[in-house]
Amino acid sequence: MPTSPAWVASARVRPVGLVGVSPTGASPQRELSQKAASYRASAERFAAPAAVLAGVGGATGSRRRFWARSSRKASADDDEVRRLPTQPAASQAAAVASSDKGGDGGWLEKFQKDPELQEDLKTFFQSLAFALTIRFTIVEPRFIPSLSMYPNFDIGDQLTVDKISKNWRNFQRRDVVVFNPPPAFFESLGEGVNRNGEALIKRIVALEGDTVEMKQGGKLYINGELQDEPFTNEAAKYTFPQRKVPPGCVLVLGDNRNQSLDGHVWGWLPVENIIGRATFKFWPPWHVGTIQASPP
Repeated sequence: MPTSPAWVASARVRPVGLVGVSPTGASPQRELSQKAASYRASAERFAAPAAVLAGVGGATGSRRRFWARSSRKASADDDEVRRLPTQPAASQAAAVASSDKGGDGGWLEKFQKDPELQEDLKTFFQSLAFALTIRFTIVEPRFIPSLSMYPNFDIGDQLTVDKISKNWRNFQRRDVVVFNPPPAFFESLGEGVNRNGEALIKRIVALEGDTVEMKQGGKLYINGELQDEPFTNEAAKYTFPQRKVPPGCVLVLGDNRNQSLDGHVWGWLPVENIIGRATFKFWPPWHVGTIQASPP
């Protein structure tokens, strides 16, 4: 059998060496398997950090997308709130009224369903009407703001004023009366002093038709007779000549004669200005009692 040329043998051996036998002497299939396993291990080692990085990046991106969506939604919600239609005033009032009523229908329904409450309110208004009727027609409380009637009335004393008995009882000397001052009183004050609406309290010393005179030493004479006045604080330090009280008027003086702006300064008091007669001191407790020297 003829031998093959050398170049042919070489050509045949080289491919076998590349495919069939490795330089290390291992099987070619096994070497390829080992290399593939090595590549897979390397790929796994690099794949894990890549996956982590990809996950972080993905999470960050997801969060960014979430906050962007949330911001857009919040902006939309805010815009919706701003654009809510305004309730009409009547609707708002009705809403407030319904909230005030509560679950039981409100105070009116309570009043209608509660006989005891109805009775209490009825009693209250009846008492109030009765008190106001007495206050404006029969008797009213007053307090003393000055020392013009000292020592029988001190500052802060409170008393009752009988407003009804003047309709059947004539005023008498020594009655203590509360009255609205006449125009001459305001004229005596001078300019710049405003005491409008102020009621005064003094004692009647002379009635219409009486002749009255204050003599030296503070002695008061009525119709020529010297008057005994134990209720005064001191003798008057002024005098005035004899004069006659005109019709429809009286002369009033303060018990504290030298500290009182009274009839000896501004003249006669019209009877129609008298509000009523002081009858009883009720405050403070240590001053409780009737009016000294006042006729019954």
